Amino acid sequence: MNKKGDHLELTDDAEIFLSDGGVEYLIATFHSNVRFVGELLAELEVPKTHSELNSAASDKYLLGWSTLDPVRRRTNWIRAAGLAELWKFENKLVLTDEGRRFGPRLQLVSPGEIPGSSSVQPADFTLTPPSPKILAALETLDQGVLASRKAQWGYIAGGSSLENIQFLVNAFSPESSRSHFVGLCVDQLSIKESSAEQSLNTLRALGFVEQTGLNSFAPTPLAQEWLTSGDPVDLVRILHVKVALVAEVLSALKEENDTGAARRWLTTYYPSYRVSQMEVARRILVLKDAGLIERIGHTRYRLTPLGEKFYESVPLLEPRGILAESSDSTSKSASVTDQPTDAAQQAAEVYKSATDSANFSRFESAVAESFRLLGLEVERHGGPKKTDLLLTFWLSPTNRRRVAVEVKTDSAGLINENDVKFDALEEHRKAHKADRAILVGPGFSGRLPQWAKSKGIPLISAGQIATWLTLSSRVRLFPHDLYEMIFSGSVTAVWERAERGVESVNQVTRMLWESGNDENDIAFSQGALTVRDIWRMGKSDSEAPLAPEEISSALQLLTNPLLSAASEMKGGEYVSSAPPHLIAARLRSFADAIEYGLDFRRSFDALEKCPRLPKMDAGPEGARTEGKALPDRVRRWARENGRPVSTKGRLPNSLISEFLAAQNE
Repeated sequence: MNKKGDHLELTDDAEIFLSDGGVEYLIATFHSNVRFVGELLAELEVPKTHSELNSAASDKYLLGWSTLDPVRRRTNWIRAAGLAELWKFENKLVLTDEGRRFGPRLQLVSPGEIPGSSSVQPADFTLTPPSPKILAALETLDQGVLASRKAQWGYIAGGSSLENIQFLVNAFSPESSRSHFVGLCVDQLSIKESSAEQSLNTLRALGFVEQTGLNSFAPTPLAQEWLTSGDPVDLVRILHVKVALVAEVLSALKEENDTGAARRWLTTYYPSYRVSQMEVARRILVLKDAGLIERIGHTRYRLTPLGEKFYESVPLLEPRGILAESSDSTSKSASVTDQPTDAAQQAAEVYKSATDSANFSRFESAVAESFRLLGLEVERHGGPKKTDLLLTFWLSPTNRRRVAVEVKTDSAGLINENDVKFDALEEHRKAHKADRAILVGPGFSGRLPQWAKSKGIPLISAGQIATWLTLSSRVRLFPHDLYEMIFSGSVTAVWERAERGVESVNQVTRMLWESGNDENDIAFSQGALTVRDIWRMGKSDSEAPLAPEEISSALQLLTNPLLSAASEMKGGEYVSSAPPHLIAARLRSFADAIEYGLDFRRSFDALEKCPRLPKMDAGPEGARTEGKALPDRVRRWARENGRPVSTKGRLPNSLISEFLAAQNE
């Protein structure tokens, strides 16, 4: 139909169909306007189930449907037109004689003609074996070596494209001076000398350049092999040897082809690493330039056949996240990362208990504790005509929202429309005077998602809650953020907004500190940077660089007199006032004061001198280990009382408080 003025009128195709076009004309009209109609008929040359048709729609035509509903709608059209029928015994669709006559009359799209489809076929490529030295480096990658790789990529002038990295490394071949490289970067890339110096440091850390004399540098043996072979995959191999989560990004893209979702996947499965959007973007760019992945949308990528071969050819770091299979605690890799945090342990519990239908109260308890860890007030109810949980979102002094939570378990991991009574959910909501209701389960299928959406009831899976818990260990959301995320459907936007805020403070802090310790920057601008300087330094390394307003917000925090981490000079320039680790320490002091009050630190210091506690053994190491005495005691107490505790790193304030309380008793 067409809209004309304030009314609708039939299209020409509709007029023809209603007059004498017949059902075949209707299907042909559908085919000319809707993807995967005639193509579905072609797929039925061999009988297929709905699941097999959905796989064909995804693999050949890039449709990526998460449910079978789109396929079922199309097969219903075709069956109603008498072009196919369902063999109920085998649950397969098969063409009728009319379908076999009609199908060849339609002009079909070739999978290779679809925007974003791969033009590379398996027969068109071979994965070149690595050069000898690169192969030897790959063979050293056990789990311990993989876990100890450099975590951050670092700044490279001109960006992280394959072409730019090759240009910069070639600048040292066969050998070159520091001044020559800096001059080349200033002339060719229009950057400051300090940025060129920083790029040189990054190239050395990545294993591409080594120092050969007092002021001379040359490509490393690994880089020389790559430059000689000209194989871009060798570049990726070197990066995979030196930097964490390079080939592991391919694991994420096999599960989630959107870059935002892939980054959350990496955060979930590799919680020990700080995976920022910029760091993922740098890896994506190199993998794409090497032909290992291809772009199929604005922020969507998938592995190429070459990428699939490469993925199978290199050792990968085993996942340590909440959804990974647990490994033997005596294995070598078990000591690579810390013990899981409370949030990570709870994430594992909520995920596993969701399918424990024999003990439904276990899942209810896990969901309740998960929301409590996320910062919400939780009440448990249950019983006839009562909701399972009641959440309170504190949005402001005058605005609190109550949400009724219905919790469902299923051993198969899917809740469908037959398992839910929406009228009962509404009764429970009214009985508790709640503002909204949500449904929590292991997963959802059938018509349930559509029905729940029409009734304004969000569906939250156990996997989502587990992911929120894992992400919350890196950046915390407030109740108003959680409420917006659940009821506006903007899950990705809310998390990315919070993470970008943290990322902006991190980047700005480190850029100011690096500039304040760079001889060239100090001579040129006294180590000061403007918003524009910071923006230019970061924009070439990310598909989504910090916006000027994000940089300004970070500077506003850092220059606040209470923190005094940076100072504003004349002309809109900013300088660092302290190294990043001391800024972090001051922020932790604020956190402790807010959470526990000013007496917390005094009690902590007093306990260090408490004569009732065991004294440190005397000896030459005494002075050096005295500062570690109390953390060691906390860890020993935690282990003796069966509490999970990391072997290194900062102890949770909640654990320290429990230790202090136990000692006071």
